[in-house]
Amino acid sequence: MKNWINRMSKEKAQRFLFIGVLILVFSVFFISLSLLEPSPNHEDPPEELPQEPPGEDIPVVYETILAPLNVVDYQTIRKYWSYDAPTEDQHLSIIVFGSRYYMSKGISYSKNDQEFEVIACLSGTVTKVVDSPTYGKCVTIDHGEGLVSEYMSLSTLSVEEGDEVEQGFVIGFSGTNEYDQEAGVHVHFQLKYQDKNINPELLIGKKINEVASLIK
Repeated sequence: MKNWINRMSKEKAQRFLFIGVLILVFSVFFISLSLLEPSPNHEDPPEELPQEPPGEDIPVVYETILAPLNVVDYQTIRKYWSYDAPTEDQHLSIIVFGSRYYMSKGISYSKNDQEFEVIACLSGTVTKVVDSPTYGKCVTIDHGEGLVSEYMSLSTLSVEEGDEVEQGFVIGFSGTNEYDQEAGVHVHFQLKYQDKNINPELLIGKKINEVASLIK
């Protein structure tokens, strides 16, 4: 009996020791897991991107329409035909071609019958380039806003259809043509708004966004 009791006590002691070891092992395991997992309370706050100051509206800059040449000593040898123009200007606006008389739809500039650079009056897209036996080499530029410029009687060209040109870019040089031989070396300059010819003198020096209000 005494031996059985001693044997039972050893068995219980071993059992309790085994259970204690298991508890210790599991405790260490779970503690290790908790140390490996990042604590939500100790996370670094997300880095905030710097806030850009509210953007300011960039004002739109409208170009001012220029004459198609950048020389000072030039002559206006053809005027735009208008019934309201003075008699002298009307005489300058008549072109004799063959045995017929035509009314000028633009302005012709000359520099003492010498060749000079012809420039784009505004920035735009070259939409047409023509080499005409009657009018000479011709360039058409679309400036948007319904405004188109045409340059005739050029001797040489430096642009092609589809080119994007800046205001003041040299598109060619003045020359002669069969249509207005009396004008000599010149460039004939026309402006059209909504496909209608407009007197260039009304628009030169004005901004492109003012064109609509100037035309009645």
